[in-house]
Amino acid sequence: MASCQHSILAGAEDPLPSQHVWFEGNGYGIYAADQPRSRWREHTHDCVQVSIGLEARVFMEWRTDSHSLDRSEVNGNVVAVIPPGEPHRTLWKRQAILIHIYFSNQFLSSLAGRILHAGRFALQAVHLVRDPLIEELGRALYRECEAHSIDRHYADSVATVLATHLLRAYNASAALPSDLRGGLGPARERRVRKYIEQSLQRDLSIEALARVAGLSPAYFASLFRQATGFTPHEFVSRRRIERAQELLTNADLPLIEVAHRCGFASQSQFTTVFRRFTGITPARFRTEHATVPEPRTQ
Repeated sequence: MASCQHSILAGAEDPLPSQHVWFEGNGYGIYAADQPRSRWREHTHDCVQVSIGLEARVFMEWRTDSHSLDRSEVNGNVVAVIPPGEPHRTLWKRQAILIHIYFSNQFLSSLAGRILHAGRFALQAVHLVRDPLIEELGRALYRECEAHSIDRHYADSVATVLATHLLRAYNASAALPSDLRGGLGPARERRVRKYIEQSLQRDLSIEALARVAGLSPAYFASLFRQATGFTPHEFVSRRRIERAQELLTNADLPLIEVAHRCGFASQSQFTTVFRRFTGITPARFRTEHATVPEPRTQ
């Protein structure tokens, strides 16, 4: 395609980091950087943009076909798939590994003809979701970019795998099973996420979350994994540990109180799950990260 390098600068309010990498492939472009806090005002692209943030804290707003404004803010690894012409703006609130991949319509149409036997496609937009496969492909591209010398064959292969995944998992016009087409849908996903955030101390079984979504437990679990990349149990456990990390860092609370506020039945259960996710105990995490004196009693 004609160079898509200008796409990085569309909407950029801050200079790009001096150590960023741009690679121009045949029908795609790759931007990779250890991105500092930075802001992109509302803008659009004439190509498909895939954004991958690793260990990020990012806020995004976007406008749907009806011009209504949606927004989301997520900590951790995130993925966004943004079709051409969709207005969006982002704020990367802290330093993170950032990878943008831009695909031309010609590149995707050609691939769709080979794998879907149809040259037409319509990618479904997704914003700040988990997709473990895309995250790992982004990580692989970033490692390749760190040497500032990208092997073209390697980049072509990763770009093709990523584009194939997009066309299979996010193609709204393909004849795929319904649970692979629409996910939960933006409104239902926001409702479930909000309920989780407000209810970490409560029962967050699949049955309880399915009731919030208005779906059967089995169907909800399938759609939730498609939307977030996690099972409901995995997602809730991660959010509980992330909430616990916030409390351990910013609040002078006994460990048993942190455990209860984050929905754990006991301190021992809390310690076991916390160690599984972080590799260390809550007490050690507090020692290494606390911004207030440790409580005298645990």
